[in-house]
Amino acid sequence: MEYQFSMLRQSRKNLLGLLAPFNNSQLNQIPEGFKNNMAWNLGHVIIAQQNLCYKLSGLPLIVPDHYAEQFGRGTAPKGPWSDQEIAELKDKAISTADIFIEDYHRGLFREYQPYQSLYGVELNSIEDAIVFNNVHEGLHLGYLMAMRKLIA
Repeated sequence: MEYQFSMLRQSRKNLLGLLAPFNNSQLNQIPEGFKNNMAWNLGHVIIAQQNLCYKLSGLPLIVPDHYAEQFGRGTAPKGPWSDQEIAELKDKAISTADIFIEDYHRGLFREYQPYQSLYGVELNSIEDAIVFNNVHEGLHLGYLMAMRKLIA
């Protein structure tokens, strides 16, 4: 799993690196052809990993409850996020990955509720969820790469 963990860390660094040149207004801008923005995509990968790994393992999430309402599957931005909220998202991108890896090594993920992903892949273990999460984060990195070309 160490390779998968290094992929998770690198994915989060890549996401943050891609967002770094943009200001708050740009991160909140919804480009033509999209239903969300760059800030939402960052929040979405955080809550998706939390749901796939913690929630389906019967464990409490390590992010605020409102993340699910703001960034969960099927949601869209309801308004701009403040500089402070975006700074928190950027911090959570790294801290949630690090805490998750520590929690995995501590053996916290003992149970897993099988889950059928929208990709058509069934996840049956925390290890399946980790691999799938990395694929999911790669998808959203691709969305961000497309969005950045449309942001003024």
